[in-house]
Amino acid sequence: RDWSSDVCSSDLELRWTKPVRPGDELSAEIEVLENRTSESRPDQGWAKIRTTTRNQADEPVQILTVNIIVNRRPAAPAA
Repeated sequence: RDWSSDVCSSDLELRWTKPVRPGDELSAEIEVLENRTSESRPDQGWAKIRTTTRNQADEPVQILTVNIIVNRRPAAPAA
């Protein structure tokens, strides 16, 4: 599935905490900090996420915090 049409962002905060060099091995961790259903569009919701990129020494080199709007999954049918 192509998720690119399902996401919109706002309130972006990007920090580079250390330099990144050619040859560095990077990994990323994404953490959902908050989520809620949109009051005006119940088929959508808001999520605040933080992505931390780390180098091979496990040091954070980039921290991105952003609020995103996403389409919500349909409700599960009643059993």
